[in-house]
Amino acid sequence: MAERIRFSKAAALQALDAKAMRIAKREGFDRGKGASQLNPKDRMFDEDVRKAVEYGRMSALEEFACSIEEGFQFEPKDQP
Repeated sequence: MAERIRFSKAAALQALDAKAMRIAKREGFDRGKGASQLNPKDRMFDEDVRKAVEYGRMSALEEFACSIEEGFQFEPKDQP
């Protein structure tokens, strides 16, 4: 098992950024363009799309909370 990195504000921010970059790369998102990347364009403010985005936010927060509960440590892969 790789060496784990202790929790700190800087490590937490790096972990969050690294996870966001991986999602952006996997999904082909430009992190600077926001919701305009959602398709189809006429559904951008559709209730189903809004709910899916909120579910993603909730899942991300749950995952981050779990990481903290597991000893305030992050795997090296969560670093940029």
